[in-house]
Amino acid sequence: MNFLKYTKIYFGIAIILVGLSIYSIFAFGLNLGIDFEGGSSFNVVYKNDSPNVEAIKGALTGIEEMNGVQIQPIGKNEIVLKINKKDINTETYNNILSKMKGLGEIEDNSAGIETISPLIGKELKDKTVLVVAISLLAMLIYIALAFRNVSKPISSFQYGFSSTLMLFHDVIIPLGVLAFLGKYYGAQLSIPVITALLTVVGYCINNTVVVFDRIRENLQKDRKSSYEEIVNKSLNETFSRCVNTSLTVLIALSAVYYFFSNEEGLKYFTLTMGIGVIVGIFSSVFLASPLLVVWNNYRRGKK
Repeated sequence: MNFLKYTKIYFGIAIILVGLSIYSIFAFGLNLGIDFEGGSSFNVVYKNDSPNVEAIKGALTGIEEMNGVQIQPIGKNEIVLKINKKDINTETYNNILSKMKGLGEIEDNSAGIETISPLIGKELKDKTVLVVAISLLAMLIYIALAFRNVSKPISSFQYGFSSTLMLFHDVIIPLGVLAFLGKYYGAQLSIPVITALLTVVGYCINNTVVVFDRIRENLQKDRKSSYEEIVNKSLNETFSRCVNTSLTVLIALSAVYYFFSNEEGLKYFTLTMGIGVIVGIFSSVFLASPLLVVWNNYRRGKK
């Protein structure tokens, strides 16, 4: 299979997706959840089994403060509502309590509301950005060192730069989708979503390094073929491995999404990670290595 035949199409798709994602993030913004902004937590315990999430959503429709509420069932009869707004007045509280009572009999004195502080403050957010930047730089240096003995014509630094650039592609697209879903469906950027993005980073860099490592092996074995031919051969040899491992992850994520779709945190965790895995396999196979070929051809043409 000639993977490099449609390189321009691959790059075109990537540029369009990244462009749309950046537009989505700047146009709609990321809907920060209670973990970042703080808010209120409303707890209630039912005498019998608690109502399902859809019934609770329907009952709370029309209460302005309930826009973007996270509904978390605990056990068989307890419900926790995570509300983005910090100051819930008495009238709104009584309205929420009345709606919840309409769905079933509540244990006496079990209902209550409290204000919660953001789990991720400004200082921690700034540190997180710094850590991510340092991690990307460290990853670039590590790959450059790991491939320092690779045969020419591509330098080890170019392998590191290509893999690091792919990480931007693999993270920005899920964030763009999340911004769109946040605008129209109330999806929030929460700690589980951040966890999913970090998992995607580790997963995708692993796929890319597997392909690069096969290129290195083939460069050392085959001194006659051109760099383009060796890259295409390496992609053919690793393609099934990359696809199979990605499908395994997607099957597991599909099961989690199906059985826990009512849990907002897990729902967007699986969705974000699923999108990240899909774009990650695309970048590992169709972008990272072809970029090296284009880079090499440009350098040769310039010479």
